[in-house]
Amino acid sequence: MFGKAGDHIIELKNLAIGHQKEQTLLKDINLSVRPGEMVALIGRNGTGKSTLLKSMIGLIPLIDGACYLEGALFDSYDLRNRARKVSFVSSHFSQLPSISVRELVSLGRMPFTGFMGRLSAEDQKFIGRALKELRLGSFAERKLEHLSDGERQRTMIARALAQDTPLMVLDEPTAFLDIPNKNELIQLLGGFRDSGKSVVYSTHDLDTAMHYADKIWVIHQGRILEGAPEDLGITGLFDILFENSGIRYDLASKRFKYSTVSKGSVRLQGAEGVQYWWTRNALERLGYEVDISGTMEIKLDSCEGVNRWTLYQSNQSREFSNLYNLARFLNNDE
Repeated sequence: MFGKAGDHIIELKNLAIGHQKEQTLLKDINLSVRPGEMVALIGRNGTGKSTLLKSMIGLIPLIDGACYLEGALFDSYDLRNRARKVSFVSSHFSQLPSISVRELVSLGRMPFTGFMGRLSAEDQKFIGRALKELRLGSFAERKLEHLSDGERQRTMIARALAQDTPLMVLDEPTAFLDIPNKNELIQLLGGFRDSGKSVVYSTHDLDTAMHYADKIWVIHQGRILEGAPEDLGITGLFDILFENSGIRYDLASKRFKYSTVSKGSVRLQGAEGVQYWWTRNALERLGYEVDISGTMEIKLDSCEGVNRWTLYQSNQSREFSNLYNLARFLNNDE
């Protein structure tokens, strides 16, 4: 028997996916997700990320292969039991009637109550928790058409959270969120994972995927490669993915950076505090490497909250009161 209940929440065996058999996007897909595992799916636009997520949970028919949910064929579950096992958040907003945030989040309990079912105290607990976790309580009665794209996205995620399934699948859940909300959401999904449930989500935010995901699925040249972020890094995959793109993964800072044309090296003198690290960030952004043998020297000073930068070059020195003016000088703008 393929797949044993408890080993994996979902398994994909020899999958071929696409919207038509003559236009197969990906084939020979063999992947799995364990309980309590967070998987990030990355790949360029048009490579099949959304199609894969929808195919693996029965929203798009498979061209070939099989999907197993908790050890049983996915097709063996009726719609209601599927909805008790898997929740899904689309990257597109549905055209919904004029309902409130609370009413939409409450729809997450339908697999347990039925369409006309009455919400129990237990259902209300899940709804209240979802509204709180996604910080929607203050406008729970607001109509969806009066929400921003980011607020509407958080509402859709809250509906999935209220559904309380062992597997949550999300298609680019951070697409409409600003940076604080994006990081907050990924942390929330990490908490969902830490409680023993599983999360699979597609994303273009590689930095958070590297930091939070247990495993990454990478669509590349018609194949899906998988592994822990660090295992994929060791293979050199990220160097191959972003070859000639100007993007590289910097091991020292543990984040992706845009490559710049080298303009030389700088000796940076000062205590390694806030001023030092933001100065280093600015220099690297401009194309300067911070090195003890640099041809220029920048000395950092801070007194009573006032910062100063002194540049020593060719037996001359010049002081700056902020990084903006230092950057302009280094770029020969003044």
